Amino acid sequence: FVRVRFARSESDDRVQSARAGGGAARRDPPTDLVVMTTSFAPVAVKPPLIGRLSLPGSTAKARATAAVAGWFSATVVLILTNKVLMREHFRLPVFLTFLHMLASNLWCHLSAYMRWSAKTRTRNAEQAGKIFLLSQTLALSVVLAVASFKYVEVSLEQALAASTPAFTALMSIVILGKREKWRTWVTLMPIMGGATLSAGGEPSVSVFGVCLIFSSNLMRATKSCMQELLLQGENAMDSINLLRYMSLYSMVTLLPAALVLEGPNHIAERVAFVIADASLSKALFANCCGAFLVNLMQFIVTEHVGALSMQVLGNVKSVFTSVASVLIFRNEVTTQGVIGYSITTAGAYWYGMSRHQAKEKEAAEADAAATTKD
Repeated sequence: FVRVRFARSESDDRVQSARAGGGAARRDPPTDLVVMTTSFAPVAVKPPLIGRLSLPGSTAKARATAAVAGWFSATVVLILTNKVLMREHFRLPVFLTFLHMLASNLWCHLSAYMRWSAKTRTRNAEQAGKIFLLSQTLALSVVLAVASFKYVEVSLEQALAASTPAFTALMSIVILGKREKWRTWVTLMPIMGGATLSAGGEPSVSVFGVCLIFSSNLMRATKSCMQELLLQGENAMDSINLLRYMSLYSMVTLLPAALVLEGPNHIAERVAFVIADASLSKALFANCCGAFLVNLMQFIVTEHVGALSMQVLGNVKSVFTSVASVLIFRNEVTTQGVIGYSITTAGAYWYGMSRHQAKEKEAAEADAAATTKD
C-alpha cells in the first residue's frame, strides 16, 4: 500500500521565521506532497533494454548501422542452420515458419519476464487490427511462396522475389501516402536486375506459378509498409512488443496452413526424427533463435530506415548470405552470379547516395523556407 503525508522544506521554514520578526518559526500547513511506499519492490523502473534500439550518445546513423549488422549476422545463422535441417530432409517451410513465430513469441515473453523489455498493450482496436493485418501478410507471403514451388523452380522464385522493392514503392503510395521520386525508381532497376541475374537459369515458366510469386511479393511489400506504419509516428509501438503480437496472430494462420500443405503425418514424422537426433535438435533450436533475432532486427531496421530501404537492404542481404555460404560451404559460384551480385551491390550504393542527396536537399529547402519566413 502507499502512505501519503505532507512535508515542508527548510527554506519555507526560514521564510516563515523572517516574517515572524526573527522569532520562532510558525509552521503553516505544508504544501509539498511526498509519497512514501512500504512496498518491497523498488520504486524506480528499469528502462527496457530491448525494443527500440537505444545506444547512449550514438547518432541515428550509428543505430541504423548496428541494426543492419545485427540483421545480416542473424540471417547468416538462420541460413546456415536451414541448410543443416534441409540436408536431413526437414523440408517443412510453413511449419518451420510457425516454429519461428512460436519461438519469437516465447522470447518476447522471456524478455518481459527478465525485465529486458516492458510489455505494452495495443492502444485501441484500430492498432490491433493493423497488427493482425501485418501478421496475415507475413503468413500469406510464406504460404504463397511455398505454393509456387509446385509450378516453378526455386531459382525463378528467387529471381522474381527480387522485384519486391518495386512492389514496396507502390504499396507505400497506398498505405503510407509516400510517393518516391523518379530517381529512386531508376536506382531500383539495377538492384532488382542484379538480384534476378544472380538467381540465374531459364526454367520453364508457369503463368499460375508466376502469379503466386508476385502475390507473395505483394504480401511481403504490404508487410514492410505496415511495419513502418506501426513502428513510426506518434502512436508507434516498440519493436519487441510488435513482434510479440504479430507472432501470436500469425501462428493462428500458419499452423492450419502447415497441416494442409505439408500434412500432419509428415510433420509428426520429421519432428520425431529431429528430436531423436541431438545435433539436429540443437540446429533446430539455433534456427528458431536466429529467426527471432532476424525478425526483431528487421523491425528495428524498418523503424530507422523505412519500408522501401529495408527491402533494398533485403536484396543486399541476399548477396551477403550468398557470399557467406560460398565461404563456409564452399559452394560453387558462377560468373553470372558474381556479375549479378556486383550489380546489386552497386545499385544499392547508388540508391543510398540518391536518398542521402534527397534528404540533404529537403533539409536545405526547409532551412531556406524558415529563413524566408523569419
